[in-house]
Amino acid sequence: MYIETNLLKIKKLADIREDENYRFRAFLKSRDSKKVDSIVHRLHEEIIIQIDCTACANCCYCLTPKVSKADIDILARIENISPEEFHDAYCKTDFGDIYLKDIPCRYIDGKKCGIYENRPAQCKTFPNTDKPGFVSRSLGMIRYYEICPIVFNLMEMLKNELRFR
Repeated sequence: MYIETNLLKIKKLADIREDENYRFRAFLKSRDSKKVDSIVHRLHEEIIIQIDCTACANCCYCLTPKVSKADIDILARIENISPEEFHDAYCKTDFGDIYLKDIPCRYIDGKKCGIYENRPAQCKTFPNTDKPGFVSRSLGMIRYYEICPIVFNLMEMLKNELRFR
């Protein structure tokens, strides 16, 4: 199975396939979500063993992760400031959710996370293709399609398996 990891090619294909991906999202909504999850989880397992996220880090250059109070407490300790100071200096709030505001992430060094063991929970679980409810999260997957090689390859393989094209 060929896995595409060239970020420039993925971005170009994402632009070309944007309308197709929205049609695929509508197509997915007409399918049994448990069956789709089963296929997605199998594909996830096949793909993640072939992609080293620590050699990519594109998400760290394009996204701002949501952070919890526990994440803020850990990050504040790393910065040697209070959680309130950390929040004021490095976070933004959007519809009640708190996100790190720096793009790229202030902790990225090349393609390595400088706080890998202490990174926020959302960073640890991204892109969440191993979680249930793929169909209900398909809008987010379209957004991540151009950013994450795991999502890109999974969506393309899912289209093929479900004979979308």
